[in-house]
Parts: sequence; structure tokens; C-alpha cells
Amino acid sequence: MKPIKLALAGCGGIAGAHVNALAELWENGIRPFRIVAVCDVVKERAGDAAAQIAQFQKNNKKPAVFTDLDKLLAADVEAVDICTLHSEHHTLATRCLAAGKHVHIEKPLAITMRAGRQIMDAAVDAQRVLAVGENYRRSPAERATNQALRQGRIGRPRTFYWHDVGEAMGKWGWRNFKRAAGAGWTLDGGVHFADLFLYQLGTRAHQVTALTRLYEPYRYDDPARRQGAWQVDVEDAAMALIQFDDEVVVQWTWQGSAPGQGFNKRVLYGSEGCMDWESGLWLRDGTHVERETLVEEYMQGLAAAEKERLFPGGVTNPIAQELNDFAAAVRLGTVPEVDGEMGFRALALCLALFESSWFGRPVSLQEIERCETEGYQAEINRALGIV
Repeated sequence: MKPIKLALAGCGGIAGAHVNALAELWENGIRPFRIVAVCDVVKERAGDAAAQIAQFQKNNKKPAVFTDLDKLLAADVEAVDICTLHSEHHTLATRCLAAGKHVHIEKPLAITMRAGRQIMDAAVDAQRVLAVGENYRRSPAERATNQALRQGRIGRPRTFYWHDVGEAMGKWGWRNFKRAAGAGWTLDGGVHFADLFLYQLGTRAHQVTALTRLYEPYRYDDPARRQGAWQVDVEDAAMALIQFDDEVVVQWTWQGSAPGQGFNKRVLYGSEGCMDWESGLWLRDGTHVERETLVEEYMQGLAAAEKERLFPGGVTNPIAQELNDFAAAVRLGTVPEVDGEMGFRALALCLALFESSWFGRPVSLQEIERCETEGYQAEINRALGIV
């Protein structure tokens, strides 16, 4: 394939992982992109990213540095990888798509359903590829788990327990604030988990009953001594019961304000056994297959073409894989594995928790996806200027 002229929009935080992923592809002979430009409101940060890219692109020209998106979009660019604050996703993505650029956007797709819908509509209008950066599902362990579930090794899925409980009171920059991040970890990391629920169960959610809480209103420079505080407005606990099609129920709990003994447990139970995300497959008759063994079986059983598609050049870095998948969609006209629609569904599942808690009732995914229920989201939409 002819290399795609790619630009990176946003050069802080997660952008570093994207640059490293592109470097890993390059070093393994997988070169679907030529990174021609970088853009960040902080010129020095953009310059640092350009210098890092130039090191692995070597004979190719160093990426041009921009601090203005309009100037970037006027340059010779085919696609843009967006790695900015979550609250900026919809404004940047719609501008890129309107300018005729293909877009890969870091998760979450947006921070409200209306913002997400704007992006999806812009992609349809522009007839350009829209991909969402969901990397968790792409690890060999998740691929192997998915294969075991599709093979029916635990029987018919029934109940899925996903629990992460502990305490984390340190500051996390803009992610501590609703108008910039949309929510706390329930959305930031939770959208990864929502995508995994959809991927591993292979079906859709239809109802959510949930409670979210903000027990600790401050985050600290020194959490142990509770020193250097700032007040936050995102949740630090969420508990949900999610009903999927085929009578599957997911019980999802996250709490970051639980001092003392924490715990993490992630197990999917079926009619014949269970899949533990830590220890592997367990069947009713006592059979146990370690997760590492499942991964070995899966990797050894992959046909060469499929292995190259999923793990190009042997690369197992999930971000590298998702970017390569995006490149294939642009050049070959295929649909990305996680396209705008899939990113929209995962976003809806997360925001359903907040709307259920806001209104004190179960909510359907249908009403969330149609933007019919927006108590929690209303303040954010107003702040974003979305009517």
C-alpha cells in the first residue's frame, strides 16, 4: 500500500503511546503511514513529537509542526489521528472530516451522545473512514478469550462479574473534571470495559440500572497526608446491573474511594463453566486451562494471513494494531474493527450508568443512543455549546 499521509493532532499524554506504536510498526517493516505533520497548542510539545517521529522515519522528511488546526488541514494530509482532551474530540473530528480527512480518534468517541452523533454524522457526510481507538480487545489474551467463548467452551454465557475496588486519591489533571473529561474512570477507563463486554459477549446491551457516587470531593498532591487538595466533580464509585440480549447480565462495579483492602475480580460464567480473566478457563468437571495456555493455543492455531492481519509483522502492541487496521480501512475501503458505530455503542453503555443514577430508574440503551435521556449530560452539552 502507498503510505498514508498522517497527521497527529494533540501531542501530550496518550499521543506518546501512539508515536511509540507507529515506531514499533516502522521498525518491524510495517509502514502504512508517513507522518507528515503534528499539531498541538503548545508548540514545544509538538516539536518534541516531530523530533521523535523523525528519528524512526529517518530518510523521510521531519513532520511539519503546527499550532493551528486549520493550517494543518490546509496541508497535504490524508488522515488525522486525534489524541486531545476528550472534550475536544467532537470539534476537532468534525472539522477534520469536513476537510475530507479520514479520522482515527482516541477513546472515548466523545463525552456526550450528542457530541458523538455529530462526529458520526460528519463521517457519513464526508464519506470518510472513522475509527475509534479501542485497544484492549486487541491483546492476544482478549483474542484468545474471545475464541474460547465463540467455541462454546463455557457453554452459553449467563452472568459477567467485573469488579475493581480500591482507593486512588491522587490528582489526575483535566480528567478530574466533568466538563473536560465527561466523567471519571467509569467513562475514561470504563469505555474500554464497555467495549470488552460488547466484544466478548457478541451481543448488545438493552437496559442499565445503576448508581454513581462522589464520596471524596477532593484529590491531592499527597494523598497519604491529604495535602495539596483541589475539588473535583467526577464520580469515584459506580455500581451497575446491565442486561444484555440472550438473558446475559453484567454486574459492573468500580470504586476509587475504598480505603483498606481492595479487590479485583473479572469472571464470566456460562452454562458449562467460567472464564476468569486472571486464571483462565474452569469447567464444571474440574478441568482448568490457564489463560497463558489459551493464548498459546490461539496463536498457534491462527492461519498465516489472519495472524498477519491481527498482529502485523508479529507486533502485539494493541495501539499499533489499531492504527494498522485504520490504515487498511483507508486504503482498502474496509470497515475498521472499531468504527464510529461501535465506539458510539460503548459510549452509550457508559453514559447509561450516569443517566440511570441521575433519574433514579433503569434506562434503555435505545433511549440513550437516541439522545432522549440527558439529565447528567445536559450540563456538559451546554458547556460544549451543543443544543
